[in-house]
Amino acid sequence: MSRPAEPGGALDRSAMTRLLTTQFADRIAVYRELLNHVAATGWPSHPDPRWPVDTDTVEGPSLTTPHLRIHVAHSYQDGADVGSFPAGVEPVCLRIHVQGYSDQYPDREAAGTDLADAVPEEEGEAWARALLGQWSDYAYELTRQADAGEARSRMWFKQRIYVLFLAPDGTPLLAPDNTAWPRIWERNTGARKLDPDPSSTELLAHIAQFGPYAVTEGIRDPHTEPDGGWRLAMTGLPLDGLTDTSAATARQLRDAVRVRGAVDSKFRPIRVHLERATAVVHFRWARNPNTFAVTLRLPQTRGELPGPPMDTPRGVAYEALGRWQEGLRTGFLVRGTRRRIYGVIHLSAPPHTPGPRSREFGIAEVLPLAWGNAEVLAVWLEAYVNNEQGLPFVGQAAARWSDETTAHVEVLEVTAGTPDTVVAQLAHAITHRLADLGAETIETPFRDEHLVALGYVARPDGQGMALDVTSMP
Repeated sequence: MSRPAEPGGALDRSAMTRLLTTQFADRIAVYRELLNHVAATGWPSHPDPRWPVDTDTVEGPSLTTPHLRIHVAHSYQDGADVGSFPAGVEPVCLRIHVQGYSDQYPDREAAGTDLADAVPEEEGEAWARALLGQWSDYAYELTRQADAGEARSRMWFKQRIYVLFLAPDGTPLLAPDNTAWPRIWERNTGARKLDPDPSSTELLAHIAQFGPYAVTEGIRDPHTEPDGGWRLAMTGLPLDGLTDTSAATARQLRDAVRVRGAVDSKFRPIRVHLERATAVVHFRWARNPNTFAVTLRLPQTRGELPGPPMDTPRGVAYEALGRWQEGLRTGFLVRGTRRRIYGVIHLSAPPHTPGPRSREFGIAEVLPLAWGNAEVLAVWLEAYVNNEQGLPFVGQAAARWSDETTAHVEVLEVTAGTPDTVVAQLAHAITHRLADLGAETIETPFRDEHLVALGYVARPDGQGMALDVTSMP
């Protein structure tokens, strides 16, 4: 498991771990409490003044390298999209960063980006194990390709990074065998499992039989491939029918959107359609029954690349993912321009519209409040004046559920003097929000031209209008 002390009295990894565990016992206890809190809540705040900050973390002189100081920090992300976990398990993916810097600096903050090229492997693992304790039986160290030049010079890579998946109750978990390691840290190619303690007999037996990962066969999302990426169809022109630059960009886009969670946990790509000048990504969103599409213009030559950070095909693809991520997380499906073509809703940037204006708010809240109390409230939206204060409120729309797939918009109103465009915006927003929540049919007692524009039709009983969500524009 670990080599013995080296000639001359040098400490091996186990000895260093024991020494650090004793030396930083108080700080480690507080830090582990923080990590438990992050696992349970996904939020690092805590009222205890001992809570780890830059001036009170696990940090000290290197045990192996003169004039080197070691600093241990953490970061984290939602782990559910990184690989396949059993139903109901919503893990946090913790990253433990072991960084080195010269003792010419008084502390880690003063060192800034001037980190040492590498902390020795044995010592880096010892600091991580000291912090994680028994959790280290389930930890991994990220590995990456030895990039020349640029990558080695970046502070981003001048550290050792250890990964641990924790369930909300603090139970450590093995990484799934389809873990998307590049989702955890840029340009890493995989991970090295840390050796469990000999006393962890059950874990050692699992590793001996199945390897250092949790077996995901039988629990994987049926829309994914064995490697954990989304199953993705490629249609249109073949890659060899594009220019070299276009083909390289399309490959980068294909590989990027396949990664679960790369855009959002609600985003599931199903197809990339290639034309000479464009790549169209077809996707599903949340529980919305519709298929949507976004388009990326493919550069034809290197001379068409816009410049940093879009000076490479990879940069173009990842900038597109960043735009789609921000847009979709902030309501692009609702506010974007939509065109339904052969059953697919193609999204593009919306035209600019001025904010609404009104005099005063005077709208009843009785129905939405009652629905909330009865636990049938589906959506409640409010419109307000577009000014620095966001006041006054000028309108609202609210809907309730009658079953799992049928919603009823029974509040759609604005104050006197409010422009008619606000009704249109509220109708548009609540309709698409309900579709995202899984509504297949939306009914409303109202008859309005704005609802007609969204695909609503008169109900046969004459009681308002209804929408089949799969037919909406």
